[in-house]
Amino acid sequence: MPRRSLLAAGLVLAALAGGAVADVVILKDGFVIQGNVSKEKELIRDPATGQSFVVPKGNGFDFLDDGARLVIFSSHHKQLGEIGKDVKIRPDYKGYKNTFGARKKNYPPPAAWAPKKTPDFDDKWRRTIELTIPGSFERVEQQVTYLDPYCCFVSSPTHLWTITYRTSEMEPALVRKLLSTHPDLVEPDKKADPLKRAAIARFMKDVGWLKLARDELDALAKAAPGPYAKEAQEEVDRCKKEIDAAEGEFVAVEAEFAVAAGRYERADLLFRAFPEKTADPKDLDRLTKAKAKWETARDQYTLGKRLLAALTDELTGSGKAAPFVAAGGGLVRFALPPPKIDPKTAALAAAAETVAAELHPDSAARVEFFVALAAQAEKERRDGKQPTRTPTELLATAVSGWAKGKTGASPDADRALKVWNAREAALAYQRGATKLDRNAALAKYQSTSAVGLDELAQVISLLPPAEPENLAARTGEAVKAGGNVPDGVYRRSSASHGNRPLGVPYCVRLPAEYHHGRAYPVVVMLTYPGVKPEEFLGAASGDADRHGYILVAPDWPEVFGPGRTQWEWKGEDHDIVTEVLRDTVRHFTVDTDRVFLLGAGEGADMAMDVGASHPDLFAGVVAVCPNPKWQGLFINYWKNAQKLPFYVVSGQLSGDANQNLRFIYERWMANGFPGVQVVYKGRGIEWYPAEVPVFFDWMARKRRANGTATLQLGTGARYGWQTNRETDNRFYWLGADRIATANLTNPMAPNRNVTPAELQGDIRGNNLLELRGRGVRTISVWLGRDMIDWSKPVRVNLNGATAPGWRPQVIPQDVSVLLEDYYQRGDRRMLYLARLEFQSPY
Repeated sequence: MPRRSLLAAGLVLAALAGGAVADVVILKDGFVIQGNVSKEKELIRDPATGQSFVVPKGNGFDFLDDGARLVIFSSHHKQLGEIGKDVKIRPDYKGYKNTFGARKKNYPPPAAWAPKKTPDFDDKWRRTIELTIPGSFERVEQQVTYLDPYCCFVSSPTHLWTITYRTSEMEPALVRKLLSTHPDLVEPDKKADPLKRAAIARFMKDVGWLKLARDELDALAKAAPGPYAKEAQEEVDRCKKEIDAAEGEFVAVEAEFAVAAGRYERADLLFRAFPEKTADPKDLDRLTKAKAKWETARDQYTLGKRLLAALTDELTGSGKAAPFVAAGGGLVRFALPPPKIDPKTAALAAAAETVAAELHPDSAARVEFFVALAAQAEKERRDGKQPTRTPTELLATAVSGWAKGKTGASPDADRALKVWNAREAALAYQRGATKLDRNAALAKYQSTSAVGLDELAQVISLLPPAEPENLAARTGEAVKAGGNVPDGVYRRSSASHGNRPLGVPYCVRLPAEYHHGRAYPVVVMLTYPGVKPEEFLGAASGDADRHGYILVAPDWPEVFGPGRTQWEWKGEDHDIVTEVLRDTVRHFTVDTDRVFLLGAGEGADMAMDVGASHPDLFAGVVAVCPNPKWQGLFINYWKNAQKLPFYVVSGQLSGDANQNLRFIYERWMANGFPGVQVVYKGRGIEWYPAEVPVFFDWMARKRRANGTATLQLGTGARYGWQTNRETDNRFYWLGADRIATANLTNPMAPNRNVTPAELQGDIRGNNLLELRGRGVRTISVWLGRDMIDWSKPVRVNLNGATAPGWRPQVIPQDVSVLLEDYYQRGDRRMLYLARLEFQSPY
């Protein structure tokens, strides 16, 4: 029977329905989407009778229509149960309609266009735009047919084309003009109408433009000071209270963001600015909780800094110090102790100087035990008593707690020095330019006082950057702010490597109040030809500051040169991302469990390719208007997103890109993969600015998957990791070190489908490693601290039988594996203590 999907057709019908929202879907990570939930359907026509009827589409999507957008999600990732009281629900806003009568024409939307002439809307909310189309131009009549604080519909009486916008992405002046000319709000005699002005102010408030809402009421007070009639006065007063409450909510939310982002100075300003008298009690409660958290961390930090300084000054003598650049980004004192101090205490005092420089309120918990003991000793001295702990023991507690974390704090000086030496050895290994240098650092460490690998792994997880940037004298070239370029951008290059002797040029922007003493999430932003990386950073810089993200943008168009303007889906180009990420980790403190890719256009293609090829490096991928390569790549690589969330934004009129995305999402959604797709109605390939805050909300809930087993789906299906390029050779704890030629993409025919190599692994009870491989000659297995019982023998099955040449045995932990893998990947969180290798007969 002939079939036709009703998903695309439903877009137009939904657009005409208005902006009402009915359903709330909360995904398992807490991400909220709101609108009308539906299941994709298709129209079936019976050729015998000629009758048509609608049925659910066999591989159809679950989707939600919020007016402006269609949001495709997996019902496997939906929370069950009632909505919590803390979930903010978008209300049913007051909307303004302006429908037209009979259609003039029924032309289809242009297949490809660029704007030629875009005049303003007139007081009837109409305009005629001119578009450049291949070989000609086309005129399209448009009319705003619906406007509310969340979305806007622009329909055409000449074309079957309705475009939807988020109201927040529109120019406020345009929205104000449209509102003031709507029949419900127009002031025919040009006299200020308090009821209508209050309605406009409320609209602005609901969009989130609080200052404009306040300005609207201030303008009303000047134009018509009042007093007003009872109804009007009550409405104006009610609107003022709503704006007061919205401002209180805004300050409380921003304060929460500031504390979470480590922006203690901004949080302080927000606490002082909170309108306590006019705020809603629930927002006062939110602010109070955020302030309590801020005060606890700040006080712990302040006291810790003071006690460390007092202790080291007492031992070393005030002012007897030499400056050097520490991980804190500025100058600290390296103590030069007088002869009366024993070497052990002197070494601990020097280490404590570094601790003081690296200390940040968000990391102050690591010296909590030291603060408690040092404060007790201080009180005992004031009371004329002999302190319970000696200065050496206090220093040991601070140093060990800083190096290993709060639970690793110990007053044992020998133990503390051993742990600190392990930290210094790990940093020395990271700084080794050659393998010879690194081997020398390792030999020196092993010949002194090495700690257990469990302890060393704990130490590495808390290390500062190997080569911390001096924040007082930045390296690289400062990029002048202006236009789309935000302030604080520096252009620099990664280290020389492989076939890129000059490294990879990239731009970096640190969040406000950045400090090396806390770990920050990173967004790797992938631009597209024609937009400089420093300009692309401007699209996300405001939200990155709010949430405390480092932004880096590889200049990949410059690497390729002017002759290449497209992403060519080559594995050898992935180092443009991986080397920039590695360089960022070497110079700044990165939370490697929270690294994201964000690309647009060709950069979105790049993000999807790199993410699916190296899923173990990232917590999520955001792609705006990609056109993923299905044949020859994602026809197999879609399986690699089992643990990697994707958030993809596209327009309904994005052409072939939507079909390729559909191929992928049909499989992702059916198998419960953590992907979300957003489709804007009536729009094409463009940047969607209203999505940027949504990106950061989505990313805030994500952490990189560290699980040891490939995703086991509810249906029992299990997928291995797919690779058809030699560069795509590491998937979490499994590696493909040699891939059969027959399973590799032919560079002379890159779009031809090949059977990819495949890796699959599980760790079952009683230390059984179950491995499967296809097209892989050498399979490597990387074992982390909590993956096996290290005291018991490990059994290994490969492709259903005992691995060739393998006998059950206890696996020794290997410090060289730990340090070299950390050096190569720069990953402080996903650490491995042993590496096994197996030859596979394919």
